[in-house]
Amino acid sequence: MSVRSAWTVVDTDYTNKIFVIEDIANHTGGVTITNDAENVLIYVRDHFGYSWRTVYKDTDNEWWELYWDTDGMCPTDFKVGFKPWDGLAWDLLKR
Repeated sequence: MSVRSAWTVVDTDYTNKIFVIEDIANHTGGVTITNDAENVLIYVRDHFGYSWRTVYKDTDNEWWELYWDTDGMCPTDFKVGFKPWDGLAWDLLKR
């Protein structure tokens, strides 16, 4: 598989291992990150490793985190999960 969505890199946070991108499909007419989430996560895993997180700004200017999720039944059956991203400061406070 290869990435089909169009995005630009906002930040590569090596300290916190967060890859931050912005969806530009509204400018290119292409596939959104949301609709290409699995390929985006595979790209990040292949380039940075499993421990990196992926955060993106969607075409509605909302911030989301993509992550690998299991259905709870089979720990090797992964699917893509989405959760709102409130920023690094809030994320650090939740830990």
